Amino acid sequence: MTPDPTPPTHLRFDGMTWPNPSDPLAVEWTLRYGTPTRAQLHVAASMIAAYKQLAWIDAQRERNRKVTALRQAMKEDDHER
Repeated sequence: MTPDPTPPTHLRFDGMTWPNPSDPLAVEWTLRYGTPTRAQLHVAASMIAAYKQLAWIDAQRERNRKVTALRQAMKEDDHER
């Protein structure tokens, strides 16, 4: 079976699920200039929720830990494809 070359829309790590910052569905461009699909709207909503969660974390150490884990998950996903 050939691996899917498209990155996943969400990454899972440390028991959490976060939207993939690499924006595999081109959500940002589509929201600005096109007509988004339901899947793109779902990803956009989860990006907004993730941004809000990061913005409300009081401790910089905790925020940095989550960002570091997200970056690591992105690297691991790149290596799997």
